[in-house]
Amino acid sequence: MRVVSLWFLQLRLVLLVLLGAAGLARAQAPATGRVVASGTGAPLPQATVRLATGPASAGTSTDEAGRFTLPLPPGTDPRAARLRVSHLGYQPREVPAAQLGADVVLEEQTYQIGEVTVTAASVRQLLVRTWRLADESLDVAAQDLLASGRRQGLKGIEWVARHPDELREVLQKARFTFQPDGTLKVKIMLFGAKGQWLLDEESRTLTVRNRTGSSTSTDTVVELSADRLVLHDATSGLPNAVYVPAD
Repeated sequence: MRVVSLWFLQLRLVLLVLLGAAGLARAQAPATGRVVASGTGAPLPQATVRLATGPASAGTSTDEAGRFTLPLPPGTDPRAARLRVSHLGYQPREVPAAQLGADVVLEEQTYQIGEVTVTAASVRQLLVRTWRLADESLDVAAQDLLASGRRQGLKGIEWVARHPDELREVLQKARFTFQPDGTLKVKIMLFGAKGQWLLDEESRTLTVRNRTGSSTSTDTVVELSADRLVLHDATSGLPNAVYVPAD
């Protein structure tokens, strides 16, 4: 998630926007369960669990034991709700929220890149494209950005916090381009910056550095496919950040 805050704080773009009010609804009784790998039955930590339909902001990730608790938004019918469960290297599944109790089992997934079939250990090529924040992650990105700004004592951050609507609009326009040579280009409205990215397939981590190397962030890659990138920042305590292709 710090992929967002690293660049927004450096460019100080949030200080240029005009801002309006927003809020999050309280959740009702949660859906709970455990996510495991097919064959071994091993728990899958940092799997993404979210509502397949309904409010896009409803989502969470599993803990080290593969367990999750997902509050259902007000008005959600648990008998009709379905959850989408996904993890890097595994085939996503949709399961009825009302039937959780047994483990959610995910099958290993392979990817077709050109004429070559590869596993999760070789998905670097999937990252090389331009991404944007998914709508479901805009509020989380805003929280992360504000928290980072406060930690660094960024002047004007409280002014930004009082205007969430325009901050959300700016976040919607951010574009993150991962190039084959390891260069990361970030464009936010009329502003841009460059840095370096490194994907460690074995540890499934994505490290991003700014041009001078003075700022670095490392997130866990929970899911990476042709149409979805999910990152987890263990230090923030926030839900996973979801990115989708910008083109």
